[in-house]
Amino acid sequence: MRKGLGWAPAFVAGFGAGASGTVAVGLLLYSGEGLLRSLALIVATALGAFSLGLGTGGPPSDWNQALESLRRRWLFVLVAFAAAAGFAFVWDVFAAFGGSATTQALGLALLAGLPLYACGHLLRGINAARMMAGLTGDGALASLGAAAGVLVTGLGALTRVGVPSFVLFLIVILSGTARLQGWVLRPEALDTAGPETQ
Repeated sequence: MRKGLGWAPAFVAGFGAGASGTVAVGLLLYSGEGLLRSLALIVATALGAFSLGLGTGGPPSDWNQALESLRRRWLFVLVAFAAAAGFAFVWDVFAAFGGSATTQALGLALLAGLPLYACGHLLRGINAARMMAGLTGDGALASLGAAAGVLVTGLGALTRVGVPSFVLFLIVILSGTARLQGWVLRPEALDTAGPETQ
């Protein structure tokens, strides 16, 4: 059963990245002359941050280092999404908060930049750990998760529960998936004590 659930972490990380980008668009985008310019800035920031995250960190030298790196990356994702939830809460409570260029730039950083960077960084760690365990990479699943995150968020999740609650929900599913991945990647689940013992 554990091996069968190995796809879930990459999918959920992608889902979180896609949903976070959509939250940023939903909060920061406004209609009018600047619509296309604002959309281009948000999408470019989100994709650039995601790409930077995917490109950071070298390959682990052994199995224990891979697992420790993965643990730190999951923690970083949770902190990034907590910062996004805090910002979304303040934005939701104080109506005039989003009116200035400074708060919009901060929103772009905390809602699109930091969470997508963290998800990209996490996906690199997930891929490294899975490859060391002799499993396949998860790029397709992460992309599928991102598409699902965009669809779920864009098709009504924000209007039903509100942005702060939705970002807190993302923290819950990311946290649960981090625990799931720890369970899936335990050496006894993989029928190995790690690549260094083979």
